[in-house]
Amino acid sequence: MATVKMNSPSQEKQVETARDQHLLSERAACNSVHRDIWGPREKSMGNPWSPTNPTGTVNLRLAENSLMHEEIGQFIKNEINVLPLQHLTYSTGPRGSLRLRRAASTFLAREFHPRHSITADDIFVTPGLASAIDAVAWSICNDGDGILVPQPFYNGFQFDLLNRSNTRVVPVSYTGVEGYSGLDDLFDPDVNRMALDRALYKAREDGIRIRAVLVSNPHNPLGRCYPPATMREFAKFCGLNKLHLISDEIYAKSVFVNPTIPTATPFSSILALDTTDLIDPTLVHVLYGASKDFCANGLRLGFVYTQNKGIIGAMSSISMFSWSPHLLQDVWAGMLENAEWMDDFMQRKNEPVLENYNITSSFLRDCGIKYYEMNAGLFFWIDLRHILKPGYAGDGSLSVASSDSSKYKEREARVVEICMKHGVLIAPGHVYVPEEFGWFRITFTVGKEALREGLQRVKESLAEIETELSWTTE
Repeated sequence: MATVKMNSPSQEKQVETARDQHLLSERAACNSVHRDIWGPREKSMGNPWSPTNPTGTVNLRLAENSLMHEEIGQFIKNEINVLPLQHLTYSTGPRGSLRLRRAASTFLAREFHPRHSITADDIFVTPGLASAIDAVAWSICNDGDGILVPQPFYNGFQFDLLNRSNTRVVPVSYTGVEGYSGLDDLFDPDVNRMALDRALYKAREDGIRIRAVLVSNPHNPLGRCYPPATMREFAKFCGLNKLHLISDEIYAKSVFVNPTIPTATPFSSILALDTTDLIDPTLVHVLYGASKDFCANGLRLGFVYTQNKGIIGAMSSISMFSWSPHLLQDVWAGMLENAEWMDDFMQRKNEPVLENYNITSSFLRDCGIKYYEMNAGLFFWIDLRHILKPGYAGDGSLSVASSDSSKYKEREARVVEICMKHGVLIAPGHVYVPEEFGWFRITFTVGKEALREGLQRVKESLAEIETELSWTTE
């Protein structure tokens, strides 16, 4: 394995200190010092707000849908039935229970409308999508290889790809691409084709070997679905350049009708599109999980669909290290097999989601906060550029490539810090690697009381920023 490279001498020194003090490997020291995101979050996550715990923290940072927790909890209670031969033995092994893989193949056939048949042999079960992304990256990338990811993107991709397989996330920038002028253009097929070509050329100039393109559809953090024409462009680009196409479709059943955007693009899986003339089907991989659509982040189950038997074998070789309990697998299989229950659950989920969407969008409008209109996922992409730079009028000064980028990144962090002081967590935009600073992600699918409390705390935080921080008078 190549030596882990740090961005500065001070970072290298921190790694060296941790390595020598704790007798760690180079990679373990690097991860311990710079890549442990969960340790620092544990305290705030362990004290959630509730009406009986008013001093707790409202978490609007994590993409979690808790609106149907009671329904999922009751289903799990009813479903659990320990079968010793299946659940207390090694059973069929770490690739995943046959029951869940069969249920997943039927689910994909029913909900994702694939153009080709799917069997249990095409499914590999993982303990959540983070593990799925890690396993695929480990299977297709050598140390230091890169994967192209369109900006902005889910911040977890950087950890999922980097922390074990040491795969580089190579952002696909759109600034300067012909036809790009705003967020809507990020879904345009021609704009994406040109941006991908440019990103691949630059990566090769920088000596980075690109092995894949990774997209989230529906998009995280923008909350929109890619048009079929754009997904075909992704497939065509990968086919021409002999790259893998990884489609993260974890929000596929978290799409709702938003009256504000009646012509919003509906979800179309890459499996539903005819791409046979564009890419070798063994280079197309779809990821799906229980966390978002089934309101069960803690269930930690996902799967990879692929026709690539080499990747199945490679993932199988390391699956002993990430083996999901078959008892939990059968719980999720029970959900996927019960089409009547699942249809009813997904339909009933839409009502509280839309209600919370309306609460949040009304709050943002009342506060004069702009946002990118969405109809998929669990979050708003809100525009606080006027907070970071009062009077900002789109002059490009908030660009991540500007000479003042470090200043505005610090201001984003300060906004988050003040929100945290007021007992609410929101996500700074820079962790999603956008083209400019000033955007933040706020989850709206928490309980209604928690949402109202959290939004009120955001309002109080912004009032403090506007009245107390020196930069607002610059």
